[in-house]
Amino acid sequence: MSGEEDKIYADVSQPATLIDGDKSIDCPTLGDAVVALDHLPEVRKSVATIKVKDRVFTASEIDRLHHRKRLI
Repeated sequence: MSGEEDKIYADVSQPATLIDGDKSIDCPTLGDAVVALDHLPEVRKSVATIKVKDRVFTASEIDRLHHRKRLI
């Protein structure tokens, strides 16, 4: 896959949880969780996940997250 096909669209305003090993950090938004992930050491960043509702994004999926503006 390449280009548009490998993007994962998500609503970055949703609450999310950064899961860093056995430590969970509740974040007000998915965007905040991604920023918190970016501040982790590289070795932990590669295995951390982010949970939004019932969906868990792996490190490789997090790199492909993009936001889509809501249509009103």
